[in-house]
Amino acid sequence: MSERKSYLQLMGEGFRMLKQSKQTDQTVSLRSWTFSIHHDNEWYVVLRSNRLKWVGLPSHTFDIALDSIQIGDLRIIRHPESNEVRLTIDEEWGLENKVVCDNLEWETFVDALKQVKGE
Repeated sequence: MSERKSYLQLMGEGFRMLKQSKQTDQTVSLRSWTFSIHHDNEWYVVLRSNRLKWVGLPSHTFDIALDSIQIGDLRIIRHPESNEVRLTIDEEWGLENKVVCDNLEWETFVDALKQVKGE
């Protein structure tokens, strides 16, 4: 009986550790923007910058294209001609911000997001 109990305890610990690993946020940055992204059944995003912290609502949307990214209400669009990256959050009040980054920074950022998404 004691062997069975210890086996059940080990299984419980294993499941608890598995659940904790799924809850770990992955962080991706682009200039002054830091995105903490968590995936459970839905995608959760927290944006931090110099002046703000925004917590997004859970969403099933996480789309990555060549010059745009959308995670729920958060949208990032890059204009290749000017290297301007515009962040827009479509909510009740709305929020817009922009940074300028070169091709390498953008590609590194997109690759990191693809890793988070599992592509």
